[in-house]
Amino acid sequence: PKSTSFSANFSANMASLPSKVVEHVVFFKVKDGTPPEKANAMISALQGLKSLDQVLDLTAGPALRFNSGTYKYTHALHSRYKDRQSLADYSAHPRHVNVVKEFVLPLTDDLLALDWEADLGEPMLPSYGAIRIAFLKPKEGLADPQRFELAE
Repeated sequence: PKSTSFSANFSANMASLPSKVVEHVVFFKVKDGTPPEKANAMISALQGLKSLDQVLDLTAGPALRFNSGTYKYTHALHSRYKDRQSLADYSAHPRHVNVVKEFVLPLTDDLLALDWEADLGEPMLPSYGAIRIAFLKPKEGLADPQRFELAE
């Protein structure tokens, strides 16, 4: 009986999870010489935004590796939203604005944000962080058909 109840609740909860989401990734370049405890406080403040109603999932932490000869980002945030409006509401939320003003901007030299809509194909399961994520930058001068072929 308990497993049936759990199974029914799990199935009902799965049906309410979205299969399309808006992904939001931000890379941070923390200023050289920033004390580790301040960088950790920034990450803790960012992680605290996970409790906002608009957020489906959020994780943040130091970058283990960032493969780019040009960019040297030190930290990253990845979050998910049910739609574009939820991301816009999150961005304008007073707690988010405060974290950016109090923790992020004073400690960073550079930020790079990237948003996209993703069709997951099935309901989103709770996440425990990204396993691996790769962003590709096509060579300059590629024709549009070559860029689209690369994306497929």
